[in-house]
Amino acid sequence: MDFLTDKITAFTQDAINLTIGEEMKSVKHVNIFSSLRRIFNDWNTDLDISGKTFNKGIEKEVKDYEEKYRGRELPGFIKYKTFEMLLKDQIKQLEKPAISRMKEISVLIGNEYIHLAQSNFLDVPNLLKMTKTKIENIKQLMETEAESMLKTQFKMELMIYTQDNVYTNTLEEEDKRQSPGVARARCNSLYNHSDTEATLEELTHHLKSYYSIASKRLADQVPLVIKYKVLQESAALLQKEMLHLIKNYNINDLLEEDSVINIKCNNLKSRQKRLTEALVKLVLL
Repeated sequence: MDFLTDKITAFTQDAINLTIGEEMKSVKHVNIFSSLRRIFNDWNTDLDISGKTFNKGIEKEVKDYEEKYRGRELPGFIKYKTFEMLLKDQIKQLEKPAISRMKEISVLIGNEYIHLAQSNFLDVPNLLKMTKTKIENIKQLMETEAESMLKTQFKMELMIYTQDNVYTNTLEEEDKRQSPGVARARCNSLYNHSDTEATLEELTHHLKSYYSIASKRLADQVPLVIKYKVLQESAALLQKEMLHLIKNYNINDLLEEDSVINIKCNNLKSRQKRLTEALVKLVLL
């Protein structure tokens, strides 16, 4: 009992240490955080590419949208709904890449858990087999829950909201970025411009500013969801499930040798016995 408890405890502690970046006993010099930084950096690149694509095509999108959907409004009047719809269309496109990055990390963590299990339970194949099954089940569960959380995050992003001061400051930063050292004559409103071109230019400015805010928010929120579910929660659940093994399974079954290995051992013992008997007979001659 103590032998099994010690092995499972060592394994679960290694699993927890893996997800918090601490040194492990069974496997040396493994640091998943370098891989996590690379994948999270890839997610940041996804946001940057999406932003650049959005910025490049935004003027055409605004003009096309205005031409296609403007109703009874006179030229120079833009609905807030136009602003919302253009942003929602762009933000929706980020959901799939976010989920893809989450699954990439889930595979990475699952493989590392399997590696740890093999290092700890190689001499107890039944326990190793059960542990692999639990790891796969936990991986699938955490993927499902993380995907649900990410989808919720994107649903919230489609509400199009930020604090007034954050938005105002971002608009001012966008002004400085576009025309450094030059004051930009503009109105903070999307309404009442005297001509359509000025209105579309103003809308474009607002769209770029808000997308910058949403992008920065998602750059942090998506990794936080992934780290919470795929790392922290999976390690805690794995520890819980492994401790249940001790309570719910027959210890002898867990420690029983693999049937193939058992057959090989019996064959070796039988050969050893025959060789010993032959040696005795030779000595007696």
